[in-house]
Amino acid sequence: MDMVIFVLVAFVLVGGGLLLFGLMTFGGEREVLRKARELEETGAEVPAVLVALEPLVRTDTLRAHYEYRTAGGERARHTTGVAPNPLHVVGERYPLVRLPRVTTNVHLGTMAAVRKERRDRERYVRHAVWTMIVGFAACATAATGLVLVP
Repeated sequence: MDMVIFVLVAFVLVGGGLLLFGLMTFGGEREVLRKARELEETGAEVPAVLVALEPLVRTDTLRAHYEYRTAGGERARHTTGVAPNPLHVVGERYPLVRLPRVTTNVHLGTMAAVRKERRDRERYVRHAVWTMIVGFAACATAATGLVLVP
């Protein structure tokens, strides 16, 4: 009888952990999915020029600064961290997808990469929902078993 109670308590803890983990990942992934959808629906692919590469202190990454034209014609700058790679050449043009109005929401890559990112984010959200469902089911089943065991 003690072993049964031990297993049921373990299932309550594991189910509660899965439910909590699903809730934590669901919110962030849903926000990223919203941004990816917006980029796919209204984004425009523009060329961005790599203007500077600077090393970061005590890390193995570089800070890359890209410049591109906004819808109004002025120049905007996008900064991101990149791994050291001989393919990053200052002065070269790289594709960048931006929103027509907001210059802060950009994706370094082509529209095909934006579509792939959106599909991946939809899959992540779907997995988070299933994780929450499995966690709730395990927790509820084990809690019911604990109530029924005298």
